[in-house]
Amino acid sequence: MSISIFRCDDRLIHGQCIVRVLNDFHIKRILLVDEFTATNPVIKSVYQMAVPPTVKVEVLRSSDSYEKIKEAINNELNNLILIKNPKVAFEIFKNVNGLKKELNIGPMSSRKGTAKATYFSNLLKEEAEAIEGLYQLGVRVYFQQVTDQKEIEWSSIRDKVLQVFK
Repeated sequence: MSISIFRCDDRLIHGQCIVRVLNDFHIKRILLVDEFTATNPVIKSVYQMAVPPTVKVEVLRSSDSYEKIKEAINNELNNLILIKNPKVAFEIFKNVNGLKKELNIGPMSSRKGTAKATYFSNLLKEEAEAIEGLYQLGVRVYFQQVTDQKEIEWSSIRDKVLQVFK
């Protein structure tokens, strides 16, 4: 099945949402790409222990993720690429050929300087710019927490979000 879903969620692995994603997409391996998590052994092990034993979690730095993602595109497992920040997705799409041109954005916390994209996702200026960069590369970017929720396309909210940062 290769890459079942490429997801941006600033909480990474957490409760109901990740359980739903794992079940809905029958995920067997997570490629968690995050510099901080990859370089912090305690946080890394917390995330690795937070998933069912049937799911393998590999925590990678961005630069170390490209080859693993290329391998995952062609393997038999259902893989989830999981990131915290759309800027990481932009780099991955620029460096890895063969990815399905789709990015799912789940919850993104309200932080100082964010604009509300959806009721569950708030974006910093550089995150919105990275999403726009993905959109310009032909990547379909959509916001959705869980699969039975309506998808919200970046194309339908981009003008409103980008206007906030002008």
